[in-house]
This record gives sequence, C-alpha cells and structure tokens, in this order.
Amino acid sequence: MTDAEKIARNVFKVRLFIDAWEALDPDVAMACLSDDIVYINQPLAPVVGQRDVRKIVAGIMQLTTKVHWELRNCFGRGNVVVTERLDCWKFHDDPAGSDWRLRLPCIGMFDLNDEGKITGWRDYFDNRLWFNNGGPVLHLD
Repeated sequence: MTDAEKIARNVFKVRLFIDAWEALDPDVAMACLSDDIVYINQPLAPVVGQRDVRKIVAGIMQLTTKVHWELRNCFGRGNVVVTERLDCWKFHDDPAGSDWRLRLPCIGMFDLNDEGKITGWRDYFDNRLWFNNGGPVLHLD
C-alpha cells in the first residue's frame, strides 16, 4: 500500500467513525476502533479497551437526540488523522424545535494501525463549555 493509499484509507475510516456519531450508531462507531483502543478526552483520564470505550460512546449517544460533527479540516499523515471540528449537540432534555444546545470547537487526533482500525482517539476541547451546556458526565459506571 502506498503512503497516499494508507492516508486515504485512514481518513475514510475516521470519517466513517464521525458519520456513526451523526447516525447515533454505537455499533458502527465501535467497529472502527481496535480492541485495544485508547480514548483520551482531554483533560480526563484515558479510557482503554473496547468494553469501556463502548460504555462512554453508547452512554453519550443514548442521551443525545441529534449530533453533527462539522469537519472544518481533516487530513492525514501516515497512520495519524487530524480533525478540526465544530461538534453540535442536542440532548434529550432540549425543548422541541430548539437550536443546537452546544457548539463545541474540538481538535481530534486519531492513530490507526496497519489494519486501518483506530487505536488512539484524543479530543481536545474546553470541558467547561461541554459541562456548562448540558454535556453528560463521562463515566464508566
């Protein structure tokens, strides 16, 4: 596989992962991730492995009625993909017909293995903005 083909494959996988969020489909999202995935929602502690990352992903999706991760930039280099996004969220307790409750600027870093699975996912954003606008608490309980 050429470097260009590897980058195209990796960018495609990250876009598929993002599309799974918009579809609120944890199964498709998790299929993009390796078994040993490490998820770091800065500045929170890392969450490691499919089982625990699924709890976080599915838990957030269950509290969400609509999500759109607007990609402003998405590019790859080798086995790393970088996304600059505006993550827009509506949660179940939002009034009917209301606009996005939360517009969260975010930088996402994704590491992929040679099989094209995401092994590392790091999101950098303002946690206060997340929590002050109804973002759910992220925990493994």
